Amino acid sequence: MKARAVLAFALLAVAALGGAAPSRAQQAPAFVSASETAYRLDTPAGKVAVTIRAEFLNQSQQELRELPLYVLPHALDLAVASGGKPLQFTLQPGDEAARRTAVATVALAEPLKPNRRVTLEASYRLEPSAGPLMTLEPGLIEVPFIGQGPGSWVFVDVPKSGDNVLDPGCLVGKDQPSEVKSAGLQRWVCGNVFLIALSADDPSVLDRCAALDERCRQRFDPGVFSAFALSVTDESRRGVLTESVTMPDGRQVAMTLKFFRRDADWAARQFAIARQAFPLLESLFGFTYPYTDVTMRQSYHIANYGIAGVAFSGLGQVLLSHETGGIDEEVTIHELAHQWAGTTQFARPFLWEGLAEWATRVVAPQLGVAVRPLDWKSAGFSAPLASWGSVAGGSPAYWYGRSGDFWFAYEAAIGGRQNMTTVLSRVDDEPALWPLKEGWFMDQGEFLSDRNLDALFLEWVFVPETAKTLLEQRRAAHDLVRGLRNRAAEAGLGSGIPSDIYNNLIAWVFEPVAGQVAEGDRIIAANRSAASLAAGAGLRVPDAVAVSWGKARLSETARLIEDMRQAVVAIQAAEAELAGEPEGSRFREGVREARSRFEQGDFAGARTAAASGVTGRVNAAAAEKLIDLAKEKRDSFSPGFFGRIGMLFEDPDAKLAEAEAALAAGDGTRALDLARQAYETWDGASSRGLQRLAVLAAVMGALSFATWLVLKRLEQPPAAKKLGQGHYIETGARAGSWKDWENTPE
Repeated sequence: MKARAVLAFALLAVAALGGAAPSRAQQAPAFVSASETAYRLDTPAGKVAVTIRAEFLNQSQQELRELPLYVLPHALDLAVASGGKPLQFTLQPGDEAARRTAVATVALAEPLKPNRRVTLEASYRLEPSAGPLMTLEPGLIEVPFIGQGPGSWVFVDVPKSGDNVLDPGCLVGKDQPSEVKSAGLQRWVCGNVFLIALSADDPSVLDRCAALDERCRQRFDPGVFSAFALSVTDESRRGVLTESVTMPDGRQVAMTLKFFRRDADWAARQFAIARQAFPLLESLFGFTYPYTDVTMRQSYHIANYGIAGVAFSGLGQVLLSHETGGIDEEVTIHELAHQWAGTTQFARPFLWEGLAEWATRVVAPQLGVAVRPLDWKSAGFSAPLASWGSVAGGSPAYWYGRSGDFWFAYEAAIGGRQNMTTVLSRVDDEPALWPLKEGWFMDQGEFLSDRNLDALFLEWVFVPETAKTLLEQRRAAHDLVRGLRNRAAEAGLGSGIPSDIYNNLIAWVFEPVAGQVAEGDRIIAANRSAASLAAGAGLRVPDAVAVSWGKARLSETARLIEDMRQAVVAIQAAEAELAGEPEGSRFREGVREARSRFEQGDFAGARTAAASGVTGRVNAAAAEKLIDLAKEKRDSFSPGFFGRIGMLFEDPDAKLAEAEAALAAGDGTRALDLARQAYETWDGASSRGLQRLAVLAAVMGALSFATWLVLKRLEQPPAAKKLGQGHYIETGARAGSWKDWENTPE
């Protein structure tokens, strides 16, 4: 199933709580149509060369005499041209601390009229430097990359042999220019970074964007910031933390955090929290993390969208921002929780975000992490959780806070933390149902706790006006099933639910349930009858039917009960038939085996074993009579010519002796078979001899015919050779001049 990204902890919520969202780069003007900015990194030297090609469309009603180009701070040797002609410009310096790009205001050679286009080309370079946002040192480059706003492509050429990490939203280009490859570089392309980042597990989107599909250009973000990259050729400058984490069951999961070295202190804190939180989260959710590794990556870019973290629950990957307004550790725990509570498993935001928020509030205090409060009740907004994403309004603080509190209310309603973990542990039992909806949790909570959750879900989740009728149908069906479960438990079948009833309840298909419950009652009655019959026969009833009742379909359980009834009848019939046999009789062994198989739940085997004892006795009686007949046939046997031929290689006396031995040993079936063979050997001697002579005559006839064919062929003269084969006189040659060239001596 395709996994999607989970965005968490929008920084707008942080700002609403007193934090500050990070400042964004200035916005590009709306008249930029298309641009390509290429950055070539010389990482060993700590230098970058930049080229820009930007096409502008004048969408205003006035002529434009100048246009802006956005360049990184500390740009050197900036040159701008159009159509090969240099243009004058004034440069407003950038500011790293304020995340403000430099702006070159370019004077056009002639005014740009409305609805007309002009293309500008520019180039500049960056030399080694270090600042609050950019680091260019020999062996290490950490630089943000900018485009020209809407319509931008940004190309980043990095050393192919280096250790390169680019923010999500950048891909290795599908077509690598020859001049890039010949320089030992690899081209990455960055377009609509938000689309690309959130499609990390959708190969079709990534393939189109890597091939520079026009739909992947940065069209909608008015900002000019496009990506952040780390390129390392000096291994001593690489920022990676890796360690194996021991999970609750003892297995090891490899945890990795890739970060920018300038933020090493932040990375160390997050890695320490992540190592402690990850096993606790698995214990809390109750089902196994599905991968052997988990990778966290620091991202500068997501903060520009007001996002503190992104989780890919279908990939085992997490993105973390270091600019969360003071809730870094909380974000780390929350994003790791999405590996169990993500869009892979759940269908609605309040499910994946609410459960991740709930898990964070449970685990964080255990690690000494203070969780910021979310006062959603005073937000002045109210909407059911199921409408998150489909209705306008509501701050992130409202949705995150309300959804997190709902799961604490759910936990209390179903009986506490242990029951909550039990319900969550069932998530990976039914991956065919993924992504799960809220109804699944309502059902599982009621199955486990036997409590009515209608009021809880109407208060928090559903729109009461639209959900009331459906919930009434659901309640009627669940009440019927609850009664059936109680009656099944009284009958010794446990509290499970037959699979076809369970599947309808889980799918919220309630119409067939009444008929299925009636069928279930008939099966319970049939089981009572069969169990009573077994008890009357002195048989202990196994739990095979109870196991089937809680797992199999109703029809399968009904068939199993009928098999049990037939097995009891077979055992009783066999015991009645063998009543006159001594206790140690071989034939009674089949009945003893039948009882053993029955109590093990092997009803078909029990019927077979019971029948084998009766069959053995019947066969023994028949074998005894047939042995006597065979002896009479032997005593009266007087073979003629054909009979003597038929008795060649036969030893019926030995078979008769074996039959008597088998009968004495109690093996009536084998005795009957051997006695029949001995009798038929004497009785069919003449016909068998005639058959043998007939076969011999047929073989002799075939040999005679074959001999005649060989002699006939030997009597015929050799065929004349065709013209051109062997020694011959060529047509037209004089006979007197012919010689045998092979046989004439030289």
